[in-house]
Amino acid sequence: MTGSVVATVTWMALAATPTSSRLYEPGREQVAVPTDLLTRLAEAASGSPAAAAPTTAGPVRTASLIGPGSLTGPLDRLSTAAPPAPSVETRTLQFKDGDTIMEVLQDAGVSSEDATAVVDAIRPLYSPRNIRSGQTFEATFGAAPAGVGPKAIAYTGNDASSERRLLSLTFSPSIENQINVKLTAPQGYLAETVQRKFDERYQRAAAKIDSSLYLAAMRAGIPANVVVDLIRMFSYEVDFQRDVQPGDEFEVIFSRFYGEDGKAAKTGDIISASMTLSGKKHALYRFESNGEEEYFDATGQSARSMLMKTPVDGARISSRFGRRFHPVLGYTRMHKGIDFAVPSGTPVMAAGGGVVTYAAYTRGFGNLVILTHSNGYSTAYGHLSRFASGMKKGARVRQGQIVAYSGSTGISTGPHLHYEVRVNGAQVNPTNIKMANGRDLTGQERRTFLNERTRIDQLVASLPISDKLIQAVDLREATVE
Repeated sequence: MTGSVVATVTWMALAATPTSSRLYEPGREQVAVPTDLLTRLAEAASGSPAAAAPTTAGPVRTASLIGPGSLTGPLDRLSTAAPPAPSVETRTLQFKDGDTIMEVLQDAGVSSEDATAVVDAIRPLYSPRNIRSGQTFEATFGAAPAGVGPKAIAYTGNDASSERRLLSLTFSPSIENQINVKLTAPQGYLAETVQRKFDERYQRAAAKIDSSLYLAAMRAGIPANVVVDLIRMFSYEVDFQRDVQPGDEFEVIFSRFYGEDGKAAKTGDIISASMTLSGKKHALYRFESNGEEEYFDATGQSARSMLMKTPVDGARISSRFGRRFHPVLGYTRMHKGIDFAVPSGTPVMAAGGGVVTYAAYTRGFGNLVILTHSNGYSTAYGHLSRFASGMKKGARVRQGQIVAYSGSTGISTGPHLHYEVRVNGAQVNPTNIKMANGRDLTGQERRTFLNERTRIDQLVASLPISDKLIQAVDLREATVE
């Protein structure tokens, strides 16, 4: 039986042998695989020791030969070929507290000479000291281009047999700008600033208020900085505690900028917004007047007054101006301001433009800010959790600027804002003050505004209304100063 198998296998192998005397003929290499297998089957069936090693001569092997020392066929080549080492490696480097760019680069394997050259290239465009924790860099490593110059101690990466150097470094110090550093020949490391391109689109959001504008805006997913601007716009004429009722509505149209990757990169300005309070609609439009952007009503009257009615979107007034029983001290005394019960960390805005005359801790009001305005007016903000950046005595602030964040410091039973208005040093009831309205547009400026208002109305009419733009973001996380 063994003899029969050997004979049959041998006959099939001979039938597959090429008739040409050439060692290799393109297009016919596929016969090498069955020939090789059949030969080994025959050797195994006969019990020959040659089965453990490939044959080196004979007609069965000639069809698969490519040259001296070559592989026997496609399957053999696939099983023994080693994957090529990557020519370039990309890594993400991230800064932590206390890191310097030199340290981060050297920790990644960049030589001190190259790291110094990179920092020197960046410095004219951006100060390395301004790099903060969390900043990321995209770094690529590979073989240096020819003609770069003397080779520094190189990063070896995963392939210790081939030296590598830092080829490029990219980071974005701001949303608008990107800095690229590249190793070039023969100059070495060169840096450039690239302005990112954005596509501006407008979005329209609307919501019904059931408790406060703040909560309704958060549920609608309106970005935090847009909510802050919306409150600023209407804080001159709207008392968010007394004027806003459940069932009232608001609408806001703002711009959003998208990068080349199609992802939202930042939000822009509000171009129009309205609040419908007790059935009456109040609409405001953005318009540039005297080189400054301002909001006007439909007739061209500025929304501004000397002081805002409320410096914070208060969920409720917890204590009004007048005599009251003090909940902590335990006796009745004059309450010379208004308390707004708001979550700790809610932004507190300057009711008017002026100068910071006090920003420190006091025993009664905790963290306290006092602003001095024109015509003998001043405002005070107490029980703050913290001050906004730059708030110190002598600093100038603009109306609507965030000066602090609400809290419960000092003698307090819970998070709230204590707000005072003072005239010539004496506290007065903020709700009784009648402030002069802003200026009216006239002449050609008014006609220009009315044309802009028509354009905005047409744009608004073309936009779909959304009541859920994005994942809601807490206003307390707003970084707008």
